[in-house]
Amino acid sequence: MLEFLKKRRNHFIGIDFGTSSIKVVELSYENQKAKLENYGIVDLDWDGQGGQPNGASISSYEQKLNAALKGLVAKMKLKKGSQAYVSIPGFSGLITIIDLPDMRQDELARAIQFEAHKYIPSSLDEVAMSWEVIEHIEAGKTLAQNIGKDGGKRIKVLLVAAPKKDIEHYDRLVSGVNFEVNAIELETFSIARSLVGDDVGNFFIIDIGSRATNIILLEKGVVSVNRNIDAGGNEITTAISDSMRISRQRAETFKKGDKDLINSKESALIVPVLELIASESKRIINAHKEKNKDLRIDSVFLSGGTSKMKGLEEYFSRSLDMPVVLGNPWRRISSNDNVKPLIGQLGASFSVALGLALRGVEEYRRE
Repeated sequence: MLEFLKKRRNHFIGIDFGTSSIKVVELSYENQKAKLENYGIVDLDWDGQGGQPNGASISSYEQKLNAALKGLVAKMKLKKGSQAYVSIPGFSGLITIIDLPDMRQDELARAIQFEAHKYIPSSLDEVAMSWEVIEHIEAGKTLAQNIGKDGGKRIKVLLVAAPKKDIEHYDRLVSGVNFEVNAIELETFSIARSLVGDDVGNFFIIDIGSRATNIILLEKGVVSVNRNIDAGGNEITTAISDSMRISRQRAETFKKGDKDLINSKESALIVPVLELIASESKRIINAHKEKNKDLRIDSVFLSGGTSKMKGLEEYFSRSLDMPVVLGNPWRRISSNDNVKPLIGQLGASFSVALGLALRGVEEYRRE
């Protein structure tokens, strides 16, 4: 989305600005494989529930983020001038697929500007946009929704947009620690890159963060659906706290514990946010299957900081009536034997940071 072309070195930094923590990972590329060099995490427990501190101004919030990032970078002993790839939260941006008649590039640019007004409520001057033609549809092979149109060749265009102020905000934060910002992208693409990569097929991802949940449908390597639910791990903690009448701190400990709180007949809790996520996931899958009768979901992955909660895989497998597994963003990453146990504990919580650094690896390989 936001590109800075600079001379590359063989080390790549991924920075995930989450609502409850900042995660940083450093990868190198050796012997045709991405290798873990360093990683770190700093919690941002502003108000006990994640997110911006209560009553804090934008400027003071940015100062706190900057201080947290500087402290983490210093602790990790990362070099100044390192190439950084940075994420923007999925709920801050827009990803959509537009169906258009085939046309010349100059006409297409104008058509996309016109179409963008239908999806973006704010002025286009306030938004950074990028787009890519992802499919050419031959005449006579148009989709059902195109029947009755001109019947000629058509194209599908992937449109991505995010507020310029958000891009500038994260650019300032990263430049403030003397890193070179190579690219800023929506975390949706980072998650897909780390969990799916170049795997062939159709994949469904449920990424549960502390504040929000990303629901992603990937078809043949392209993000065809992206939904954001403004609820996540914080609401699960609240449900546990209220149901068991315990403090949020104890509820957080229970959430991360070894006991299954959502499937056990003896102690199953009703967690409204999980019902909401499962319901929306099922709706998306069914709606997409109605448009594409041949659609087959090859795998469903859980991701995000909350994904390791005991019983979630079983819960969503039952709700969606298909196997759901915990995503593994580390499977393409080589590492020293002494850190592998730690990687197992981190699990899918580093999906975004790893996906960002892997973008640097991919660009390096292409060069």
